[in-house]
Amino acid sequence: MEYFFTVLIPVIAVAIVVILAKYIASHRFRCKHCLKEFSIGWIKVIFAEHSEDEYMLVCPHCKTKGWCDELPKK
Repeated sequence: MEYFFTVLIPVIAVAIVVILAKYIASHRFRCKHCLKEFSIGWIKVIFAEHSEDEYMLVCPHCKTKGWCDELPKK
């Protein structure tokens, strides 16, 4: 029985991380350099450095790496 929980808890943790990453990826992001909005994939959300509602991303428009604002869903 202890093996069941040894496997179940990490599976649940990974599922929660993926669900939250997909939710955040459904938002738009705004580059602070060129002020254009863009979307990113959920895998990038998982690995991007972030603080509150800012993410360190490469803007697909101006190709600048910097802090981008996460915009609320409309």
